[in-house]
Amino acid sequence: MRQDILRDDTGGLAFADGDFATGQSDQQHVEDILDLQPGELKEFPLVGFGAINYIKRTITAAEFKRDLKVQLNMDGYANPIIDISNGIENLNIEI
Repeated sequence: MRQDILRDDTGGLAFADGDFATGQSDQQHVEDILDLQPGELKEFPLVGFGAINYIKRTITAAEFKRDLKVQLNMDGYANPIIDISNGIENLNIEI
């Protein structure tokens, strides 16, 4: 379980007691990987799934899950469970 500075529901920094709120941040990391395009992080240019790119592509569920697993593994999340049985719009990831 990773600890980091947390964000609020709007994506801005969360504050607690006049300081940055910190806490369990694995869910934020997964959301970031989903949203980031490869190359967006200059320090880690290979990180980024780019979920928006999969909207217009014809891709199988197995390819989608494989690509996402590769990205999550690169960030240290070994053996994530990716459930797209209810469609990609209802994606569920257990890390």
